[in-house]
Amino acid sequence: MNEQKLYESLVQGHPGWCSLLSQSLWTVRGKDRIRYLNGQLAADISSLPIGSSVHTAALNRKGRIDCDLWIANQGETIFVDGPKEIEEQIANRLSRFLVADQVSIEKIDGQFFLYHYFGPHPPKGFTLCFQNKRFGIEGWDIWSDTSLVDFGCPEVPPTVQESLRLENMIPQWDKEITEQTIPLEVFLTKQSISFTKGCYVGQEIISRIHHLGQINQLLTLFIALENSNPQPGQLYYESRAVGRLTSCGYSFGYNKTIALGFIHREHRKEQNRVESNGCFFKILKAPPPIG
Repeated sequence: MNEQKLYESLVQGHPGWCSLLSQSLWTVRGKDRIRYLNGQLAADISSLPIGSSVHTAALNRKGRIDCDLWIANQGETIFVDGPKEIEEQIANRLSRFLVADQVSIEKIDGQFFLYHYFGPHPPKGFTLCFQNKRFGIEGWDIWSDTSLVDFGCPEVPPTVQESLRLENMIPQWDKEITEQTIPLEVFLTKQSISFTKGCYVGQEIISRIHHLGQINQLLTLFIALENSNPQPGQLYYESRAVGRLTSCGYSFGYNKTIALGFIHREHRKEQNRVESNGCFFKILKAPPPIG
C-alpha cells in the first residue's frame, strides 16, 4: 500500500500502527499519585477516565512549559511518556516537589515498549491500551512488556505520521513546544488545561492570561501557495515580521506542503497571505483560545 492510500485508509478508520521510540517511559504509583500529579500538571488527572490518556504539560512558576507529557490512567498506575531528549528534565520535574507524598516515580525504558495503534477499536490481546488522538485521529497507545514487530496491519511511516500531526495541529517538543512556550498558545482543548481544578505549579499565571485574554500568538496551520520546500523561519506579512514557522511537511490530505507556526493575533485571519524564506502561505486555521 502506498503512502497516499495508507493515509486515506487511516482517515477512514482502518487500522495501522507505529512505534514511539522517541519517547521516554515512566510510571507513577502510590496512594497520593492523583493528588500529586494534579499539583504538577495543567490537566485535571482526577477526571481522566481509566483507559484514556491526555497530552498536557508540567509548568514552571512563570507559567511556561518545563516538559510536555502524555498521561495514561490505568487505575493503580499512571503511565507517563515524554520526549527522550528531555528525559533528565522530566525526571527532575516529576520528582522536584515530592516531600512526604506517598508516590513512587520510576523510569521504565527497556521494561516497556510504547506503540500507537490507529483506529476506533483497540487491538485484541493487550491489557494496557489507552485511547487518545495522539496524531489527531482515533487511536490507542499500547504499552507492552515485549518488543513487537507486527500488529497484523500496515506500519505507518514517519511521513504519514507527520502529515496527520501537522494537519491536526499537534504540537511537538523542540518545534512548537519549547521552554519559552505558554501552554495556552499550543494546547487548544479543555482536557489539556484545567481552569476548574485546584492549584498547580504555574496555575496563577495561566489563569490570569486566560481570563484577561492576553494571548498574543496561537498555533496556526498554513498551506503553501506554490510547489516549494520551505523550512522553519521568520514569517512576514507585507514585509513586517509577524511570527514564525516551526514545522513544515507534505500533507496527504491537502496534497500540498503545509506548515505549523505562530502568528501575532492581529494577523491571525484565515486566508491571509504570509511569506517565509521566499515561500508564500495562506492561513488555513487560526483557532481561538480555549474557553
